[in-house]
Amino acid sequence: MAFFGFKDFDRLSEVDLNIYRFFTANVDKVPYLRVRDIAREAHVSNSSVMRFIHKLGYDSFPEFKVSFRAEQQQAHPTNHQINFVTDQNFPTDIYEKIELVADRMQQADQVIFCAMGSSGALAEYAARQAAAVGFNAICVKDPFYPLVNQLKNTSDNLLIALSVSGKTIELLELLNNFINNEDVTLVAITAEPSSQVALMSRYVLGYSVPQQRIAKYYDLTTQVPALYLTEQLISTARRLAVQAGDHLI
Repeated sequence: MAFFGFKDFDRLSEVDLNIYRFFTANVDKVPYLRVRDIAREAHVSNSSVMRFIHKLGYDSFPEFKVSFRAEQQQAHPTNHQINFVTDQNFPTDIYEKIELVADRMQQADQVIFCAMGSSGALAEYAARQAAAVGFNAICVKDPFYPLVNQLKNTSDNLLIALSVSGKTIELLELLNNFINNEDVTLVAITAEPSSQVALMSRYVLGYSVPQQRIAKYYDLTTQVPALYLTEQLISTARRLAVQAGDHLI
């Protein structure tokens, strides 16, 4: 019972052969069509399509579609890999940079993860993870959050900005308040190491990834490399803190 291996063409009528030719010409489309869609596009009746399916040895159309899709994948295997993060995503000195930022994080009185849009969800996760292991960490996703006032009488703050493009206007305006502030050290985690966010920062944890946007405003770029960097940063800072005798979790 197979479509691609079918050889008994003598059993097929001219109508059956038309349906067969339609299937072979639309291999990628067939698994997503209904019987009436196939009938309409192949210029045959619904019952003709079902008779053809039964001649192939299938009891139902759903059974045929599942088998067709499986055969298609075996005949044309894809080259998908589960390598979400590889060395190619990062500069060669990335771990040295992580150590530098982690050392600064271990010494900071407060760590602020700051981001807008889809990066904001990652900033929130990073702040939660950092707080979970004992760091005084918060997340700022609101461009109008009064961070300047909150940090006015504080010192030794580490502000980590996450931005794929490094061009988010609201984030740039927020960071601009701290460029010349000696009590705030700016760090950028970005896919654009030459972007304005990176240029404003003392340390840059850069990565490379194809950027994807739809309808101009919706960023579909993967956050996996940035997630990897934040987790490496937090785990490294925790290790340094433990080595220094700090009582973290």
